[in-house]
Parts: sequence; C-alpha cells; structure tokens
Amino acid sequence: MTHHALTRHGARALDILDAYWTGLAVQGDLPLWSDVDPGQFQDALDHAFLAKRFGRSHARIRVAGGAVEDLSGQRCNGLPLSLLIRNADRATFNDALTTCCDTRRAVEVALTSRTDAATKTVAARLMLYPLKDTGGRVTQFLGGLALTGEAIEQPGQFGVATITFRPAPTRRPHLRLVVDNQ
Repeated sequence: MTHHALTRHGARALDILDAYWTGLAVQGDLPLWSDVDPGQFQDALDHAFLAKRFGRSHARIRVAGGAVEDLSGQRCNGLPLSLLIRNADRATFNDALTTCCDTRRAVEVALTSRTDAATKTVAARLMLYPLKDTGGRVTQFLGGLALTGEAIEQPGQFGVATITFRPAPTRRPHLRLVVDNQ
C-alpha cells in the first residue's frame, strides 16, 4: 500500500473510532469500558488501542493494533502511554490526560515526528476517548494513533504540537409522542 493510501486509512480509522465512541455516549454520559466491542470498529483495529489509567495522570496500554506498534517502534502491551511522547513534552501530555479524565472530554493530540520537532510539522494524530467503570470513574481509554503527514523515517517518540479537547457528550433531547384523541 502506498504512503498516501496508508495515511487515508489511518484518518478513516480515527473517524471510525470517533463515531463509535460518540455512538456509545448517546445518553450524554461516558460509555462503560465493558461496553466496548472491538468487532464494531474492526476496520480501525490496526490503529486502535485500549489503555488503563493508573495514578492521576498516567495510563498503561493494555492492547494495541499493529499500526500503533509500527509507529512506536516496539510492542506496546503493558507500556505507559507516555512512552510514545518525548521526555520534553510528557508533562504537557500527562496534564492533558488528567484533564481528559476530570472533564470527561475526548482529547486530540497533534504529534510531531522526531525529525520535525523544530518546525512543529504535524506527523500524526493521537485520539483519547475516556471510558468509565461501573462506579462512574474514568479508568480506561479507547485510543487511536495514525499518521497524518509524510512517512516517519524512524519510529519512536513524538513531540506534542497541539492539544484539543472535544466537547463532552451531551444528553440528546428525546421526542415523546403525545396523542390527544379529543
């Protein structure tokens, strides 16, 4: 597959994950992590991962797709999510992770490659969608990682270019059929 096709597939995968998470959150609350069904976003599995929160501002990757591992340059299962981020940007990334949990909002992190750190050219997108446990606490994340620009010469750590928080899920109004037979 060409680089252009891979980039398009990655962008499509992130769109699929976004639509899936938004669909689970239709009642205005975060989805339960136990409601996540990978079969429902199978076309995005290569770019998807599940991570478990530990501490206030950290998460550990539980399982990751092949494209995520290719971009990181290593097997990701069990590794801290922040290992995808350069040391200089980890505090910013960890703060974003904390805000994602506290505000219950999805976060998009635009990433720079190792070689484009000075120019801040966006090389990839990282999406984090918070998931709650049965007690209502954010304890897990559905995530996605995909290239957005040129091929990365060397897999490994990324820099943080920008962080954007998405609006929290909102309760959609219900229509109620009222019949007046008078």
